[in-house]
Amino acid sequence: MAVVEKKLGQKVAHYRRLAGLTQAALAERVGVATETISRLERGTAMPSLARLEAIAAALGVDLADLFRLRERETARDKATDQLLSVIRRRSAEDIEMIADVARRIFGQRA
Repeated sequence: MAVVEKKLGQKVAHYRRLAGLTQAALAERVGVATETISRLERGTAMPSLARLEAIAAALGVDLADLFRLRERETARDKATDQLLSVIRRRSAEDIEMIADVARRIFGQRA
């Protein structure tokens, strides 16, 4: 199994868990068999770019996020991923409000 396939699979699994989805739920959203998601996460299958785009959309992440394959993620990276996972599904108005609150808390201007 190639390193890229394994890391990509780990990234999909990471974002799937952040989204609170099972493999079956993700498979249903994408329109594939659960085994397809399982093979992807194990790194034993490499889907097409179009399928990866559908998976990213179902997870609420950018396609590019699936290809950020750093060796190790810091605690800061993980916390940022968790925050983004929560706000990505919100409206632009909600995200702007959250950003305003964050600026007020941390004393930064827009």
